Amino acid sequence: MSLARALSQKMDNDDELHIITTHPHRYAAYKATANDVESDERFVVHRINIPRHKNTILSQIQTFGIYAVSAYRLSRKLNPDFLIGTTSRLMTGLLTGYSARSINCKYFIDVRDIFSETISDLFTRKNKILGAVFKSLFSFIEKGLFHGAAGVNVVSEGFFEYFDKQGVNTSRWTFFPNGVDREFQDLQLKKDHKIKKHKTILYAGNIGDGQALDSILPNVAQKLGDSYRFLVIGCGGMKRALDREIKNKQVRNITVLPPVDRSELIEYYQRSDILFLHLNNISAFYRVLPSKIFEYAALKRPIVAGLEGYSAEFLQNNISHVALFSPKNVDQCIASIKGVEFSRVDDNQVDVFIKKYAREKIMKEMADHIFTIL
Repeated sequence: MSLARALSQKMDNDDELHIITTHPHRYAAYKATANDVESDERFVVHRINIPRHKNTILSQIQTFGIYAVSAYRLSRKLNPDFLIGTTSRLMTGLLTGYSARSINCKYFIDVRDIFSETISDLFTRKNKILGAVFKSLFSFIEKGLFHGAAGVNVVSEGFFEYFDKQGVNTSRWTFFPNGVDREFQDLQLKKDHKIKKHKTILYAGNIGDGQALDSILPNVAQKLGDSYRFLVIGCGGMKRALDREIKNKQVRNITVLPPVDRSELIEYYQRSDILFLHLNNISAFYRVLPSKIFEYAALKRPIVAGLEGYSAEFLQNNISHVALFSPKNVDQCIASIKGVEFSRVDDNQVDVFIKKYAREKIMKEMADHIFTIL
């Protein structure tokens, strides 16, 4: 919505901006309500009803198919002059490209992950031949999508190297990352000076194969003991695996809660001592820049992160109160937690980071760039 607001501020009075999205559906355990159509003086939001998927491949295919048909029909009806699509999933970007070609208009793609590499890495662990086939297929599809786009943006500078090696011309691509949301820019952060019986380490976000929490948290929590409490807030395809590992190892210092709304999440952040982040050790995740990094960095809490590649470099270059460890390395993780818990947070450094990566600022710059294409 930040980009929509930035775009709307540059539009003429007779211009129209329409947003086609879905009703909230990511987690079956968390329900939020919204109207099918919402409008104000600046833009109109169209929300499509789709079933809540269960984080399986088949259910995600089903929900996207329903969304794609409805979104395509609506875009044909609106007959826009320009389309903007985001590739949090490759198929959303393809839908944008296909719709644009059908309507005969230009389109812009915002790349949020490298689908060809991610899907290849995931399948290669099961079958190398199948992984290679998927990589070739989806790389071919990605190249066609990007080649036809009037502009391409990436949310991580780590993407440039990958696509350059794939023979894609990225010389005119842009880098506008996620940034720090407004809710986290002006927080009056509480500082608890009481002596606690235990430290609270918080992870908030998706619990999927990409985060691999089941392979790290139960072992770390078991070794650290009751002096540390882990709080996990979220849901996803690997939640059952995490629950199973916690039960099998009889770990009592991990609590897993379902997703909550942002205001309640901020309260949990306020009561935490350390923020935790972890990505699986596959090459696709060495290039990403998780949006959670911007959220965590603004909270002025020590951060322990199991990361490799660009995201690790980004944290090291911008935030001093962070301890990094190799993904899935239990001993390194424990050492990082013990090393960072008494680290001093440089408030001025965080304020500079927030100012530099304020989401509104980044989206304004991105909107300016899109209008040069228009």
